[in-house]
Parts: sequence; C-alpha cells; structure tokens
Amino acid sequence: MKKVAIKITASAKVYAPVKLEDLEEKRIVPNMMVRRRLTRNAKVMLYLADKCAANNGKVVYGSCYSELEETANIANSVLMKELPSPISFQNSVYNTAPSYFSLIHKDQDEIITVSSGMKTSLDTLKTAALQALVSGEKIFCVAIECINIKNIDEINRCTEYLEAGAAIVLEIAQNTEDAKELEDIGIPGVIDSLQDLMCVVMMHEQGTEKILVEL
Repeated sequence: MKKVAIKITASAKVYAPVKLEDLEEKRIVPNMMVRRRLTRNAKVMLYLADKCAANNGKVVYGSCYSELEETANIANSVLMKELPSPISFQNSVYNTAPSYFSLIHKDQDEIITVSSGMKTSLDTLKTAALQALVSGEKIFCVAIECINIKNIDEINRCTEYLEAGAAIVLEIAQNTEDAKELEDIGIPGVIDSLQDLMCVVMMHEQGTEKILVEL
C-alpha cells in the first residue's frame, strides 16, 4: 500500500471520565438559540476546531457511536410511547457535529463522515490524508466519542472516558525527511476508536511534525 507523509500544523485532544467541562461554547457560539441545539459531539468538535484554529475548509469527521445521546432519547420515547423530540430526530444523524460546524462558521467546503468501529480514527486519518493528497489543501481531521448516557455504566466495557475527542490539521508534506511511522503511544483507557488519532496528537505534542500514513 502507498504511504504518504503528512505534516501536522495543529492538534488538540480532550477526554474526561464522565463529562467534559468548560468547552467554551458561549464564546465559540454566542447565538443562544443555536447553542441550545448543540449535541455533545458538536460542542466537543467546535472546541477542538477552535483549539486548532480551524474554522473553514475541508473536514473529515469520525465517530464510532456518533450521537448516542440523541438516539437513546428517541429509543426511550418509543419505549414510553411518547412522541420523540423533533430536535432529537434532527440531531441523531452521523454528520450532526460537522453540520453545526459548517453552519456556525459558514463553511461551504466538503465534509466527509467516517464510522468503522474501533478503526474509526485510523480510517478518518487515512481519509483525511487522501483528501489532502487529492486536493492539495489543508484538512481538519477530527474524531469524537460521547457516550455519557443514562445507565451507560451497566453496559460500558470499552472506555474509562465517556467523552473524548482528538483533532489535527494536516497537509501533505513536501518530502518524507524526518517523517515517522505512527507510534502506539495512545492514552490508556480511551476508547479504541479514538486511539490512532490520539497517538498522532501525542506525537505532535512531543515534537513530531511529519507522520507516514498508509492509504
């Protein structure tokens, strides 16, 4: 398989055992009506984008479980024989978070959504690298999991952090000099679907700028 060297120009990560606090949504989204509609995934994505100074351009977004809270709300309404919330219906799709991102930042560029189980962040990274190669542009690559729902402790066997996310801004490097293979230096306890992108962020924080990605 072909490998390309990507250059990381910005990175950010967040994770919390239960709920991420201080996501600065009031500053990032001053419009109260829009802010009230944001899902947890959307709030985390907007925060990570802000930390990466990414507010436009192509986006590749990955999530294994996506909008689990909204889906659970719909399922509970059905169980209780109640009418599901229209907002929950609108917010229950996989591209909800990047859609809010594009709406708030008036970004009209391409959005790609990836979901492939526990390989989600790796495939998100590969897709972003391919997009950068094809377009010649910088790509905002982000993967998020927010599974803090009622009774999650009864079934959760995959993570110690119910809310987490990782993001990078990448472009194709001019050469492969000093480019490193992806290292397994993720964060213990973080869900596997985020670990590969977490590793990239950790490598960038430790001074690595170029990483080889197998397409």
